[in-house]
Amino acid sequence: MTREDVASTVHWPRIIWVISIVNPLMTIPQLRQVWATGETAGLSFGFLEILFFVQAGFSVHGFFTRDRFIMGSNGIAATMTLLTVFSAAYFRYLV
Repeated sequence: MTREDVASTVHWPRIIWVISIVNPLMTIPQLRQVWATGETAGLSFGFLEILFFVQAGFSVHGFFTRDRFIMGSNGIAATMTLLTVFSAAYFRYLV
């Protein structure tokens, strides 16, 4: 059985479609917690910076490979991560 046969059997395009929707949503709980409570103690800037780098990298990869799901999903996810970083920095250092 080839790689393409396995992908067809498990409906890989549908799985990727679902993942591309879930990916940008995964930082919403942190962003909501920061804005609701103003607490940033549980957030790691190092982790968020690495996550942003990975998401932005995959977005650029999607651009170069013409994969709009990868590009769009990771681009939106990187934006959400960046919003979380800026929000946490705002509450940690400016408020």
